[in-house]
Amino acid sequence: MIERLAADVLQDTYFTALYTKAAKLFVNNFFSAAESEQDFNEKELNDLLRFADILSNSKNPTSRNKAYQIITLLNQKHKTNPYYKTFSHSVLAKLGNFPAIEYLKNEDENISELPFERDIEKKVKEFIQAVPDTEDLIFTDSQFELYTKISNSKHFSFSGPTSMGKSFIIKSFIRKVVGNKPPENIVIMVPTRALINQFSIDLNKELKVILEHYNYKVVTNSNVPESPSESQQRYIFVLTPERLLSYLSQKNNPSFAYLFVDEAHKLAADKDTRAVTAYSAISKSLKQNKNLNLYFASPNVSNPEVFLKLFKKDETLNYKTKETPVSQNLFFVDMTRKKAIHYLDTEQYHFEPDIVKKSESIFDILSSLGSNTNNIVYCSSRFEAVDKAEKMFDYFNQQEATKSSNVKKVIRQIKGYIHKDYYLADFLNKGVAYHFGNLPQIIRNKVEALFKEREIGYVFCTSTLLEGVNMPAKNVFILNNKNGSNPFQPIDFWNLAGRAGRLRYELSGNIICLKENDKVWKTPENLLENKTDISLNPSVENYIDKKLKKIEQLLNDNPDIKGETETIKEILRYIANIISIDTLEIERSNYKSEIINKLIQDNKQEIIDLAKKKNGKIEVPSSVLSTNNSIKLKIQNEVFIALQKQKGNPATIKLPAKVDYEVCKEWLHRLYDLFKWHTEEKKFKSKAQLDYYAMLMNQWMNGVSLNQIISQSVSYYSEHKRTIQIGYVNGKPYYPTFNGSKQHINVLIGNIIDDIEYVLRFLLEKYFNNYYAMLVAILGEENAGVNWATFLEYGTQNSIVIALQNYGLSRHSADYLFKNFKDCLKIEGDKLIDINILKLKQRLDKEAIEYDEINSILF
Repeated sequence: MIERLAADVLQDTYFTALYTKAAKLFVNNFFSAAESEQDFNEKELNDLLRFADILSNSKNPTSRNKAYQIITLLNQKHKTNPYYKTFSHSVLAKLGNFPAIEYLKNEDENISELPFERDIEKKVKEFIQAVPDTEDLIFTDSQFELYTKISNSKHFSFSGPTSMGKSFIIKSFIRKVVGNKPPENIVIMVPTRALINQFSIDLNKELKVILEHYNYKVVTNSNVPESPSESQQRYIFVLTPERLLSYLSQKNNPSFAYLFVDEAHKLAADKDTRAVTAYSAISKSLKQNKNLNLYFASPNVSNPEVFLKLFKKDETLNYKTKETPVSQNLFFVDMTRKKAIHYLDTEQYHFEPDIVKKSESIFDILSSLGSNTNNIVYCSSRFEAVDKAEKMFDYFNQQEATKSSNVKKVIRQIKGYIHKDYYLADFLNKGVAYHFGNLPQIIRNKVEALFKEREIGYVFCTSTLLEGVNMPAKNVFILNNKNGSNPFQPIDFWNLAGRAGRLRYELSGNIICLKENDKVWKTPENLLENKTDISLNPSVENYIDKKLKKIEQLLNDNPDIKGETETIKEILRYIANIISIDTLEIERSNYKSEIINKLIQDNKQEIIDLAKKKNGKIEVPSSVLSTNNSIKLKIQNEVFIALQKQKGNPATIKLPAKVDYEVCKEWLHRLYDLFKWHTEEKKFKSKAQLDYYAMLMNQWMNGVSLNQIISQSVSYYSEHKRTIQIGYVNGKPYYPTFNGSKQHINVLIGNIIDDIEYVLRFLLEKYFNNYYAMLVAILGEENAGVNWATFLEYGTQNSIVIALQNYGLSRHSADYLFKNFKDCLKIEGDKLIDINILKLKQRLDKEAIEYDEINSILF
């Protein structure tokens, strides 16, 4: 009867009129508009709250969300009204939205008492839905339902709104898993390095006591740190797909029983090679452990079972919900026409607020709507993010600089870590920052911390937030409906929009799509008016279904694919290479991967036979191939055979332990020839270009600080009058002579950081890791020498600094700790045995050293 009653309410014209009126009053208040609507009279307010109470009793997410939206829309104007207090508490209790109840308590301590029956129901929920091993955390209804289902399943896939707290569910489940007997290792696979850092810090902070109790250590690299009590040590690995593949390729690494795939929708990213890498990492994990517990988490997906289907698991073990603990208000503000639209379910409210009519630029809007709160401003590229942040800084230039001691400390740290002229240090003075993937992790951490503490008001960001970085805000301004040069996919847009509203800090958030000119936000209705469910198809299967002829063409050694972008060609080459490798595995171990099984299921045996025929005789071992499936099988085989021939003289093929510029240059040139970079890597156009990367490699691997690297590069560019690209003129790259200006220095800094993060720590690391795996297979691990891939990843050859980074410290902090507090480290030979935490803390306190990162990770 309740469901029928709730359905009747949603169709009731009186209810619709009241709900629309509440929305208009909220919009007028948000945009500081002259109110065209008269406020509610007492009867209308009471009736709307009664409707909300009826809807909150439903099990239907649409009805429950509507009940919550009514409470949030009315809160601004009616939070002191006794009737509102009673009904808001009652509705939120029925919804099981305890964070919202806590917010209202903090906002108004005189929150109303509940009716007896509802109070009993609330207390029962608080008891049953308490998060295990915590003092005051309580699951919302949907969180508790999901947690219960996961806890009773070996395989599971779930999706929900971004604000639902999927990572919170995973961490809560880990609390339960670490108590298992016998204890088992856990892997959390995340799409990017940025998420590795965030997830590992959260685990160490939020689960510190329980992890120490059960002797678990959080590890963020494929190299397992040695421990004095190694036989008793258990691990939670937080890894990217690339690092998971590397981990799986090492025979002596401990096995794991649980694999959580966070941001699983990335498996369906059709223009990203990482989707193929993620697929490959999961596939190989299942190959090595037939009894693996496997879980997928994704946002806003209507068919989460598709990931279970992909890996041949029970598709019924899935959960999806649209219920959200934070409501969101969606606006489209058109600066070119001085108009705005509020999207309200299937309705649209068109209005012309004075804020928009009087604004001369988007910065007027950002300032007006974003004052006294925190705001994310999405930009489609790194260059746009920095440019818009600079313009916002200029807009605020007449305002007084920040007084916050915390912000001033971060400014000093950034100038010392990066460069005294780095834009970000200046921008923070006015509460403005930028945030993107290749920003050094230690700097991203500081920006995120300042933002979460509301020490800064505006962060201009790129698609890093789409990767799952947890940085919610009251307002999310979206300046472009593109991710790079590609139009937003619905899943990406709604994932970004889901950052609006901070659970426990406010009841709702605002999404403001801001059209600055006619070059951006073309056809916004495609995204904003489309309320259909988001259904995904994993990209690997999608490409096999739709582009198998072109994959066959590549297997036939015909690389001339017509009608595809370079990105799609790269993905197709990657899949073709995986088919070649997986075909080989049938012969070697009778293992049939998911791709092979799909080809057999689709009656495409001829593709398997073609791959087998084209492979010919392959000598490279499977342990080598598993380190990276993106390097062509034939090239890996040729390199392996060439190295095998020199087995009798290992000194000629082993990587030198001592690294200098000439050594780096020599080995880059050797790998250029061995792996055929002139055809395989578009980043390396010639051998001459490698000399620059040799210089950068030498500095990076020898532990030279980023500040020194940048300062030396600035001096080099100035002395040698080098040119540097500063944007475009008439559609063509513009290369003026470097003049030492702040603009030129910041462009150079951006280039250096990009080269370190992408070329050194991703591209070159991939090849050196593959090369080292071959040496291990040929010479044995005892005689294989050093692995430069490790030096490239950690930015040092110092084993102690590497060990400190494995605790979660940044390269900068680990190096600082080693150089200045060596007496607090217990070292035996070249191994870090332990850290004297008490002594370290006393020394840091005594010397009044700014040690925020060390404090948050080690103490």
